[in-house]
Amino acid sequence: MYPQSTWFDTVDALTDAVADSLGTMRVIDAGIAAGAAIDGYCVHCERVCLLQVNGGALFGEDVNLREGLVCQSCGLNSRSRQLYLAARRAFPHGSRLALLEAFSPLARYAEAAWPGIQLSEFHDSSARSGQTYEFPDNEGGHRRAFHQDMQRMSFADQSLDGILHNDVLEHVPDALAGLQECHRVLVDGGTSLFTMPWFPWLPSTLVRGRLDEQGALLELLPTELHGDGLRPEGIYTFYNFGADFADLLGRAGFSKIAFGCCYDPFAGFVTNNYRYGDDFLMLPTVIRATKAA
Repeated sequence: MYPQSTWFDTVDALTDAVADSLGTMRVIDAGIAAGAAIDGYCVHCERVCLLQVNGGALFGEDVNLREGLVCQSCGLNSRSRQLYLAARRAFPHGSRLALLEAFSPLARYAEAAWPGIQLSEFHDSSARSGQTYEFPDNEGGHRRAFHQDMQRMSFADQSLDGILHNDVLEHVPDALAGLQECHRVLVDGGTSLFTMPWFPWLPSTLVRGRLDEQGALLELLPTELHGDGLRPEGIYTFYNFGADFADLLGRAGFSKIAFGCCYDPFAGFVTNNYRYGDDFLMLPTVIRATKAA
């Protein structure tokens, strides 16, 4: 299945492999970012489609390409297509899966690929995981979905073959607890497959804020909000994950960790187009964490 990802067992192996190509990547990505759209291959539609460059996220005046290159046929942006592709390769039809989103194009296509996949959204910190709640829709009405708090999920121990999440972990107050929950609900040999804003050249993870014992937010760095389809005001970002992220996965109990990189401009898989140094440059990467068999 085109395109192919290369999987690396360590962060150093990944950054070493792309070191000589970073300059070329930046030139290519700047050219893409200068236009409104490109013709590219969509891995979901399985054909050449129009990919809209600007998905709404910017670094100053520069387009964040990871959030853009939105297929105008299916609605999947770059990172969502990459996660979809990795999941199709990792999980056969009939796998017991959960995806921590419910209303997105990715959720719709995941449900078609794996009937019975358990979809959910985060409602609020007082909601009970596994219960259904109302969420606003885009037309002033409401829709319903299961609530799951990644830190306290309702799934039984060893009940899932895989769990998918798409730029969720950075918004979880206790990321270690969230990863430990993913480990708990997976069968032996099960896989957590996910994306997040991950900065392999950032030496260590930045903790931007935390919750105190009363649940009040204590900000340690200036506020960073990410766009969210359910919350017009945006969603708070607790972490900028760096090169030490594999250590956190190990502490959560995962025995095998791999970083899948697929730089392929024709498929719309490029860097985030960050042009102010390397620390916050993101590669087109999916992370795979496997529980010991």
